[in-house]
Amino acid sequence: MEQLSTDEKNILKLLGYGADTARTTAYLAGITGLDTRTVRNIIRRLVIDHGVPVVGERTGSYRGYYIATDQDELARASGPLKNEIKQLARRNRALIFAQIRTDWLEYLTTKGDQDNGKSDI
Repeated sequence: MEQLSTDEKNILKLLGYGADTARTTAYLAGITGLDTRTVRNIIRRLVIDHGVPVVGERTGSYRGYYIATDQDELARASGPLKNEIKQLARRNRALIFAQIRTDWLEYLTTKGDQDNGKSDI
């Protein structure tokens, strides 16, 4: 394991073991004074660069990041990641095959006029 940076050490110290100790990104950011994007990047580095089994749960009663203590916790965190990867792959394929058009703004303006200014967005 490479040496941890000060910020990585601070985040690691705040993470608990097991799902019942999950800490949200907002919590970790608030305690450390880091922004949430930086916290997520540190979590990513802890996992990828240092091999720490930090998992994140987005649903259920345990929302946030924690250090996995068993295979069940790893599996619960892996499922949503697989789904996210599939969705990102679909989005990537759609972008690769998207046609570059110059009439999108005209289309949106015309559609907006037809809907009396209402937007689906």
